[in-house]
Amino acid sequence: MADFRPVLLGTDLGVYSIARSFHEAYGVRSIVVSNQLRGPIDHSRIIDNVLVGAGADEEQTVAALVDVARGNAGTPLLLMVNAEHEVELLARNRALLEEHYVIPFAADDVLAAAADKEVLARVCERLGIATPATQAVDLAAADDAGWSPPRLGLTFPVVLKPAVSAEHLLLSYAGKRKVYTADTQEQADAVLRRLAGAGLRDVVLAQELIPGDDTQGRTVTGYVDRSGELTLMASGRLLLQLHAPTMIGNSATILTEAQPEVERQAGAILRELGFTGFANFDVKVDPRDGRAHFLDLNPRIGRPNYYLNVAGRNPARAVVADFRTELGISGASSPLYRPEQDVGVYSYLPWRLVRRYLTDQELRRRVGRVHRTKRFTHPLAYPLDRDPRRTLYRAASTVNLVRDFREHYPEPTATGL
Repeated sequence: MADFRPVLLGTDLGVYSIARSFHEAYGVRSIVVSNQLRGPIDHSRIIDNVLVGAGADEEQTVAALVDVARGNAGTPLLLMVNAEHEVELLARNRALLEEHYVIPFAADDVLAAAADKEVLARVCERLGIATPATQAVDLAAADDAGWSPPRLGLTFPVVLKPAVSAEHLLLSYAGKRKVYTADTQEQADAVLRRLAGAGLRDVVLAQELIPGDDTQGRTVTGYVDRSGELTLMASGRLLLQLHAPTMIGNSATILTEAQPEVERQAGAILRELGFTGFANFDVKVDPRDGRAHFLDLNPRIGRPNYYLNVAGRNPARAVVADFRTELGISGASSPLYRPEQDVGVYSYLPWRLVRRYLTDQELRRRVGRVHRTKRFTHPLAYPLDRDPRRTLYRAASTVNLVRDFREHYPEPTATGL
């Protein structure tokens, strides 16, 4: 067992997945700082929970992190976050937190650039990488008398989403969605007015909708070490995403078939940005011409990060290899991964649900073969972290997810929306 401790913020299955990766690789228990106990992290044998309290603000959260560090004096601590607002919290408090933690995140200006969808579009244009045709709409002047949404010089239908997600994430309003669609200018105007009325004063991106259902999605995740070397890269084909309004875009089932061209393009983007640390990309392949269009860059490991382990690439090994000295890891380093990526399925949805949304018969047969070989992995089903209460939580969560699909996405569509 290693002597360092990972310290994580959050409560969702992405946070649990990070803790599982560290436990699988090094046998360490992670410390999770959260404002409540939730199913993914509750009753776990690989996590020590530190509760800040419901409604804790940024100052209280940072104070709790400092207290954790003081309570573990002499033990190297690695701080990981995995949500937009937490990345911003880290950036705002980096000077203080770096006194106590190893922080494997890029410089603040690089993080800000990577999180901005407008910046991603410009970088892709320079590199000749496809992105959807896009128009930025700035809501900064939405309080001015006579303000009205601009006409969009795009081909409808379009998708509308905040250029930087963190501000929108903290807003609460009726009918809130993570991503909006509009078939006409009038519908786009209504969405922009709704966002302005909710208090959003940032840029909203309108993008031409790339057709194709969920299975046209691709995901790719990389880790760039401090020397600029890309030491981890894995990718997969999206099979099914969540469809509840505030969760759309969250990958729930991924076939870990490598996507070499998408990986090459993702690496080029990270080099162009001077990025270090973990990054996750959302990509969609246009079925009309087979071109992969880059939609989002998340400057963090991403919620479905356990798909990396299913692909045979434990992400904990990449970050620890980068900070071996600071984390007190001795001994000679060894190759991190096999050259070829493993094929399996990451899923926290049951196969019977996934199967009915796979309209491509060959793809359905291929995934069915993976399911029969038991390479169908739920990130919360860790054999070394068994507890009857966790089993009950997974069962209840599955029931709720199936209910969400019945309500919000009862049948597969040609656009996945």
